[in-house]
Order: sequence, then C-alpha cells, then structure tokens
Amino acid sequence: PAGLSASTFPAKLWRLVNSPRVRSVRWDSRAQGLLIDRCLLERELLSSGHAHRGRGHGPAPVSHTFRATQFRSFVRQLYRYGFRKVPGWVGSAAPGDAGAWLHYCNPCFRRDRPDLLLR
Repeated sequence: PAGLSASTFPAKLWRLVNSPRVRSVRWDSRAQGLLIDRCLLERELLSSGHAHRGRGHGPAPVSHTFRATQFRSFVRQLYRYGFRKVPGWVGSAAPGDAGAWLHYCNPCFRRDRPDLLLR
C-alpha cells in the first residue's frame, strides 16, 4: 500500500508469503495467519549456501531480506511486529503434506487487507 516502505519487515514478509516460489511460508486456510515450516525455511531461505545462488533460482534469502540467518532471529522479528504463535497448532498445511507447520497470527497481516500493513 501507499505509504509503506518496501524495506519494512511486514512488506518483505508479505512478498515472501505471496510468492509462488517460496514453499516454507504460506497463508493459513483462512488467509489470516502464517504457516511456517521451520526445517524448510532454514533450508530454503536461511542456509548460508542459498545466498550464493544466482538470479532466477529462487527467492531472495531471508538473511538478505530480513538480516536474519537463524530461525530464532526470524521469529524474534515476527514477535517484534506483533505476530503471536497460535498455541497447540502443529500439523500439515495441506492433505498429504509431511511438513510440521507452525502457525503465527497478527490481526494486521491479512492476505485480502494489504492496507492493514501500515499498522
């Protein structure tokens, strides 16, 4: 939305979760929260080897996007911007999905309400 810097954590996270190339972070079934596969996020976006990949071979690594190189640093950023872990929710994001997904919510982070990112 207008008035939101593209370099803020919420804007960067918004781009990641909406990118078809990112498999480790996705919207929950109601598009009102994030599902994060920790192991996949670490391999896909946080691994040091990923930073050496060329253009067009995947999303920008979180280490470049968020200045985070470890999962706990990424989660600290989530908490800093008002996300909270949904307790008791660990499961698959889709039928047949083997990943263990962690669920985080923020009332101002909704797929259909990019205007809320300003908050």
